Amino acid sequence: MHNLRRLAIASACATAIALSGGPTLAAITSRSDNLANPRGWSAVSGMDVQAVIDLAHRLPSVTSNEPDEPFCAPTGDLTDILHQDFDETLVSHGTQETSLWGSRAMGTWTLTLNRPDQTSCVVASGIGYSPNTNPMRFYHQAGMKG
Repeated sequence: MHNLRRLAIASACATAIALSGGPTLAAITSRSDNLANPRGWSAVSGMDVQAVIDLAHRLPSVTSNEPDEPFCAPTGDLTDILHQDFDETLVSHGTQETSLWGSRAMGTWTLTLNRPDQTSCVVASGIGYSPNTNPMRFYHQAGMKG
């Protein structure tokens, strides 16, 4: 049962990262292009990141993972998924109870909202992560001040 839940969480995270409302790329970009020009998308198509954060604050601790809602899970579960399935580690904490996660190996980044009820929600994600880039660049890419 735990593995099924883990698979569901990983699937939802992958979907949020891959289909988060960003434009479809017409061509594959190189790693160096991605590092030079990081891109990011809101976790909910058609909503800016601030609106997603506002919505995530109002959701129950367990969500149905509808397309018009950010993916939320117990903080420990989401941390495990980001680390084990995407090789992302915690990079920094920002304003509005957010955290930035990034993967040196995969070049991906994820912005999460960390709620007081020990639930975390994916509010934005993108590509072009590098540990040599100031974390503020990814917050700005997501439309936040950090």
